[in-house]
Amino acid sequence: MARPKNKQTREKLLAEGMSLLSEHGYHGTGLKKILDIVNVPKGSFYNYFKSKEVFVAEIIKQYNLQITEWIDTYLNETDDDPVTIIRNVYNLRILELEKEEMRGCLVGNLAAEIGTASELCQAEMQQVAKAWNSRLETLIADAQQQGLFRADLEASALTEILWSVWQGGMLKMKIDGNTDHLKEVVTLMLDYLFRPGTQLKE
Repeated sequence: MARPKNKQTREKLLAEGMSLLSEHGYHGTGLKKILDIVNVPKGSFYNYFKSKEVFVAEIIKQYNLQITEWIDTYLNETDDDPVTIIRNVYNLRILELEKEEMRGCLVGNLAAEIGTASELCQAEMQQVAKAWNSRLETLIADAQQQGLFRADLEASALTEILWSVWQGGMLKMKIDGNTDHLKEVVTLMLDYLFRPGTQLKE
């Protein structure tokens, strides 16, 4: 008979797991270290999660909830124009990356490490990208309607460009050991490449 689950213990496991995964990655994060920190016997862990894969997938889901809650709170509280909102969101993320010593995005790190090796984790990572990009696409579309962004490309295309450039920028951040390039690409995208007057020639 399965032991009753303790919600507080489960939340501690997820929180500690998220922290260690962000710092050490999937293969560098052992369950034993997490269990020792939270003071949970190994046998009890499987009362909360069937496997490490299920555990990591749940962490990604929690990460997604945190990200969407953070950006939705900001969107509901601000009266800034969409370009300023996008800029502030990315600049705040850059500040977080600097505080975290350039660990990078949890999802981006996991995607690079385990890729398609786990369908369960992959599905959750896709949900993170979908949630982030759906909000970004709405902001970009609003900017286009206000004449702040170029309109010769669909909002979805600009969203994919910004997402891809940002992910590549975080990789370079790890190589360089600083966020200078990330700051540059945000400025380049928002102030130049996405601005009207740079329409593609037919």
